[in-house]
Amino acid sequence: MSKTVFPRMEVLQSLYELTADITPNRFITTRPSSTDKSMQEFLLIRLPQGIYDRGDTYQSTKGQISIFVRDVQGGLENTFTLEKLQKTIVDLFPIVAEHYHAKMPVLLPGGTDGAGFHSLIIQFSITILKH
Repeated sequence: MSKTVFPRMEVLQSLYELTADITPNRFITTRPSSTDKSMQEFLLIRLPQGIYDRGDTYQSTKGQISIFVRDVQGGLENTFTLEKLQKTIVDLFPIVAEHYHAKMPVLLPGGTDGAGFHSLIIQFSITILKH
């Protein structure tokens, strides 16, 4: 029997690098409470559910990339920028990386965060390949 390994950080780091051309403002798992600069947008990359071992060949989980965009004046959602970033991220799919595949993106509502940003959530299926 082989030892079970969950390559959580490998998958997160890969998604982080894959989104580098979209924005330099990307965070893994949690967003900071504050930053040194005022950001207009940022991405939050997470694996919000358990990783399930599916035998000798693969594991499965869900991933999320949440898009946060600063509100326009009056606290209104910046729909143009949210839509643009959403399309750019969805266009990455399917993702075929060395250790995992990501597919079937689904758009989930995000809403306001109460700190001047609105968000959208892109959730997707991940199959982690065992080597």
